[in-house]
Amino acid sequence: MTNTSSNVKNNYTKIAGITYALIIVLSLIPSAIFDFGSLLKAKNAADNIIGQEGIIGLSIAIEFLMFILVMVLSWALYIILKPVNKSIALFGLMFRFSEAVLGCVVIMFYLAILMLLSGADYLQAFQPEQLQALARFFGKLGGVGYYLLLVTMGIGAIAYCYLFYISRYIPRVLAAWGIFTYATMVAYGFINIIVHNPPSELAYAMAPGALFEVTIGLWLAFKGISVKQSQTASIE
Repeated sequence: MTNTSSNVKNNYTKIAGITYALIIVLSLIPSAIFDFGSLLKAKNAADNIIGQEGIIGLSIAIEFLMFILVMVLSWALYIILKPVNKSIALFGLMFRFSEAVLGCVVIMFYLAILMLLSGADYLQAFQPEQLQALARFFGKLGGVGYYLLLVTMGIGAIAYCYLFYISRYIPRVLAAWGIFTYATMVAYGFINIIVHNPPSELAYAMAPGALFEVTIGLWLAFKGISVKQSQTASIE
């Protein structure tokens, strides 16, 4: 007796696909419109902020929106992959959702930098050099937060890609590519936590992961997933 398969493209696969792609697009915008790192390295960082509060706030808001979409993506992938293995899907949800939570903490650090360099009256108790040092400190904390969320994101994404692999919802080659690229992200995050100022070339380890997320996003949005006839009802 044959057990035929069919493509399923429903609201959950569309949501997952669109959010995958949007997350990558949104992640590129903040650094393109404003370089927070260069601002903090300048001796007159507080003066440089004057007149640019709007563009800085916009870049932070875009990054915040990106992490909200990570929450949506985590939920959609859990719904899609729960019929394969509920425990592993929940494991993936827990770690990918924690990525978004850590991302929101990083956003709070960035907002703290703006507050420290705002020139508000209540900051007159501090010397400008002290405020500059505190701002750079919170900037460094934000960087550490990103390395932490890379680890949690990678672990959760590996769990999801494993379920995609064993279920054959998407081509196994694509799922295996995801497992590999997210493993490199986990390694990159741990290296940056362990080693102080690792080689900047290691950042290239992120590129295959970004390309994978665009690819799987388009696949889920336009092609959906391939499921056995007996599984179709549980997905839909």
